[in-house]
Amino acid sequence: MNLGAPLNAVPEVMVALRAEKTRQARIIEDREKIRLLELADYISTHPESLSQARIYVDRFLNSPAHSALHWALHEWDEILRERSISEIADLLRDQSEGTRHLRETSPFARHQSASLDNA
Repeated sequence: MNLGAPLNAVPEVMVALRAEKTRQARIIEDREKIRLLELADYISTHPESLSQARIYVDRFLNSPAHSALHWALHEWDEILRERSISEIADLLRDQSEGTRHLRETSPFARHQSASLDNA
């Protein structure tokens, strides 16, 4: 869907385009919240996901190609070493702005949710 403004668009068209962009952004945000809640539930019941996340963090911390993300990887490395699975799951469930960067850089593999498996 192309939401770019056509040349010489009238104000009504611009309002409609902005509203559609806002609606699409909300849909994406809602899907991401659901994904993170499902991920938190998944890691709570699959302790092996913690070791997989540690492997992921170690691999990319040692990769110069991913140096732009080292700040987040260092933070996740500390979290994975010092917190329990339930604390990490709670961190992913936390919708505060203070934890947004952690949710966005989560080292946990995305699992297939039940809703996607039945599609």
